[in-house]
Order: sequence, then structure tokens, then C-alpha cells
Amino acid sequence: MRLTRLAAAAVVIVVTVAAAATAARRGDDPQEPALRAAAERPPSPATWPSYPRFPARSCWTRPFGDGVLRSAQSFSVRSAAKVPPAERVRAVLARLGDRRFVRRIELGPPPPVTLRHLRGYFAGARPPADALWAYIAAPAATAMPRKPTAAQVRAQMLAQWETALVAGALRDDFCDARGRPLVGWTIGRGGTHVSDRMFALGQRFPNPRPQAFRAAVAAAGRRYGFRVLELRLLRPRQLAPLLRVETSRDRRQFVADVPEIIALLNPTRSAGDETAVTFEGFFFEAGDARGPFVRTSSVRRGQVMGSQWSWNRCVYPYAHSQPVGAPPCP
Repeated sequence: MRLTRLAAAAVVIVVTVAAAATAARRGDDPQEPALRAAAERPPSPATWPSYPRFPARSCWTRPFGDGVLRSAQSFSVRSAAKVPPAERVRAVLARLGDRRFVRRIELGPPPPVTLRHLRGYFAGARPPADALWAYIAAPAATAMPRKPTAAQVRAQMLAQWETALVAGALRDDFCDARGRPLVGWTIGRGGTHVSDRMFALGQRFPNPRPQAFRAAVAAAGRRYGFRVLELRLLRPRQLAPLLRVETSRDRRQFVADVPEIIALLNPTRSAGDETAVTFEGFFFEAGDARGPFVRTSSVRRGQVMGSQWSWNRCVYPYAHSQPVGAPPCP
């Protein structure tokens, strides 16, 4: 019996008697005190206040869909000194903590095609006349040769994750700035994204203290048999962990445990049709002596997205669809 997602969201992660048997099979000492690692529990969505109204100009979003999708409670923008748009961009890139992928961000008016097709891009509403658009240069996120190497595949997934984090942070920072609104962004020659009212503005995620999170990672490593290769706590607005680990366990067995590991390190709590998460983004990669074999990523600010990769199309941590015409998995 393994820890369930509900158990992983508890304030204190405790190895139960049933889980201890599993731990013993992995060579862990179920009585080791470090296996009980402090983990912050997100507040239940049932306790969140009503979604606030945001200033119409700086927080402009296209009116699309009913309701607002939230991953953490939101707050009203407080009065703050106006900050020039270019300075906002510099601030986001400076605090992110990783400049390998997002090389440059230029601001300009929305692409002309978006203004010619208001219904398709802006749900029929016209953005403010002084609206801004972010043109994000992140080559690794969009450029891919016909026969990519394993390193290029990894770089693309990581670059796409970091670019999405930056875009979400920019959207909320421009909302805070009480100036010209950021109504969308383009990533290189890739897709066009529009600031959408469906995705909540100004979310506050219940991040644990960095030292508590590092302790939880260390305890999870002992529990699930991995060692940390890299742990970065990126900061688009709050914390977004980038965690790479190595294991000597069987690949299939380890992949089966990935949902538990993620649930333990990024606890969730649900109420109704909303789910609270701990971090605005999370990237996890596991490898062994032969190299990486599984990756997952998630983003919860400005847009909600997730992705996963596996060395074997039949061995993924989460449910997924198969390519059309692919033979059935055993």
C-alpha cells in the first residue's frame, strides 16, 4: 500500500505501518525520523474568499468563459508606485534565477492580426489602445531539428516550462504596475497566447520555507530511493522548484511512484471543482546510469498547463493518449 495523494497533502508526512512495508522493500528504515518531513498544506479552496475585482486597465484580460480557474487564493491589487514596463520585464528576468532559455523580451503593440480578428483572439472585446504585447525570445523552446538529440528534447521541455513561468509572472506584474496592460505574448516563432480572464490574476501560493522544502526532498529521496542532482528554486513571482534526481531502481517501478513523489513535494487539496496546489510551477526529472527516463512539469499562473515525457511511450506516470495508429501497450 502506497501513500495516497490525500495523505501526501497532510501537514506532516508520516510513513504509516502499511507504507513502511513498501519502504522496507526499497531498503529504507521506516523508523528513521527524517522520513517525517514538514510539508505545508494548501488551504482548502472552500475557505478562499470570493475572487476580487481587478482594475480594468492594468489587469485587462479577454472575456472568455464563465468563472475563474484558480489554483490558489487571489488578492486585490494594492496601491503601488507605477513602474515603467521595461523595468518590470527586467525585474522578472532578474529574479527568475535561470537565464539559460529566456534570452530576451521585447515589448510592443499587439500583433496586427490579433486586432483584425477581435472575435478569435480577444473574444470580441478590443484591448486598450495602449496595450502591450511581450515578444519572448527563447530559441530552445521552439526550435527543434528533425532528428533531435536527447539533450535537445530535454532542453525544449525545460525551456517551454520556464517560458510559461515568465509569461505568467509578467502578466501579474503588469497588473500590479497600474499602468499599460500586458494582453498577450508570443514565444519566438511559436504560439500566440492571450491574457485570459479564465485564469486567475494575483494568485498567492502557500510556498513552504526553502529549508523545509529541501528537507522534504531529502526525506523523499530516502523514501523512494533517489539522490538529488540539481535543485533550483526559481522565482517567477513565488517559488517554482526545478528538481533533477538519479536512482538505481527499476525504471518502471520508479515511474509508477512519480505521482506519489510529486504529490508529496507539491501537496494539493481539493474542494468542489477547485484544487489548491503549493507551487506556481514544478519541474521534475529522474534518470539513472543510462540517462534521464522520465520528466513532468506544471504551470499554474497566467495559464494552466502540464506535460510529461518518458523514455518508453507505454510507461508514463500519468494517464495520456497514444499517437494515432500506435500499437497497443502491453
